[in-house]
Amino acid sequence: MKKNILFIFPDQLGARWLPTYGNPVIKTPNIEKLEETSVVFDNAYTNIPLCTPYRACLFTGKHPSENGVYKNGMCLPENTTTLADHLNDNGYDTHYIGKWHLSGDPQANRWVPHDQRGGFKNFIGWESHHVDHYKGLIWKDDPDTPIELKGHETDGLTDIVCEELDKLKENDKPFFMTVAYQAPHPPSTPPAEFYDMYNSDVLDYPISTDKNAWYNMPGWNADYSVEEFRKKYFGEISHFDAAFGRIIQSLKENDLYDNTIIIFTSDHGEMAGSHELFSKKVMYEESIKVPLMIRIPDNENCGRRKTLVSTVDIFSTILDMADIEQTDDISGQSFSKSISSNIDDLNRAVFSENNCENKLLDCIIYKNFKLVTKRDKNDIYQFFNLEKDPFEMKNLADEVSVL
Repeated sequence: MKKNILFIFPDQLGARWLPTYGNPVIKTPNIEKLEETSVVFDNAYTNIPLCTPYRACLFTGKHPSENGVYKNGMCLPENTTTLADHLNDNGYDTHYIGKWHLSGDPQANRWVPHDQRGGFKNFIGWESHHVDHYKGLIWKDDPDTPIELKGHETDGLTDIVCEELDKLKENDKPFFMTVAYQAPHPPSTPPAEFYDMYNSDVLDYPISTDKNAWYNMPGWNADYSVEEFRKKYFGEISHFDAAFGRIIQSLKENDLYDNTIIIFTSDHGEMAGSHELFSKKVMYEESIKVPLMIRIPDNENCGRRKTLVSTVDIFSTILDMADIEQTDDISGQSFSKSISSNIDDLNRAVFSENNCENKLLDCIIYKNFKLVTKRDKNDIYQFFNLEKDPFEMKNLADEVSVL
């Protein structure tokens, strides 16, 4: 029997903010436990640092400029063949639980119609925008009767995930389950026990931190210092980690753990006061570099990989994991060989773009170099040597030229 696949991604969690990727402040013991039995990719990037377009990249295997979804509030074009479609056609029981953000406007805490669910057969979710994490609603089969997420939305959503895993222990088909959290996406409101884990040392790392940065989002009733922002944001990350641990325990209790591939990643990052910035939509590492850990039961080649990978590559990699024939109409390239062996592919490159609002940026990362240009401009906006300058403190754009 094929292995189950559990795909978990929190929203707006950059690799910079995890101990697995060098952060000395944040506490995530359950994610670190996963690291011990996983292949950990040190160079995983989103193809666009924005919620809706990321999801379109993930489920189509195509870049935003190819699939047509380039800003929030858009939906997949009609007749799009998705990853869920391929899995459905090859014997998988497909599930989606959590924030969808891919069914168009209005972007609100609302029901997602069946024909806008990307092919997922089993769907428990909401469109988007739980600004108040203690008033979360989620929908299953009845558009007029939402389910109230109990307590903090991260906990309520985890309750549902564990309940669904309970039902799958007797399933005679392999499952593919995607779990999409809103957390730690700001405005962050972690439970007190997780907020209280942090103090002023949240400003000690990374060196790109602007200690005077100020976070102001009037529509979210958010107006506070970078220190306060990080206490809240880091608290949400640790709270999510506790939820993640509950899911792993549920897999074990239901005898699913030993036959389930676990993929952990995120849609994009969060600047969190680095380089004087908050949010995303820029090409700094805090915004576009994401965690990526893949645990395959009985994989003898766990460890870290330097191979460059990106969102569109996950599509074809999952097809490989599911023993499904590759399709020709996607842009990504499978990195399954880097999972099953200790060999890095150092000749890969990744492309990230942002073509919404006033930040029209294109980014190419190859080996240790990052090149950023403004779209339709014939000049270099940013250029970094990531090996010598991992925190991007020195922009070398003026020292290079376009040939």
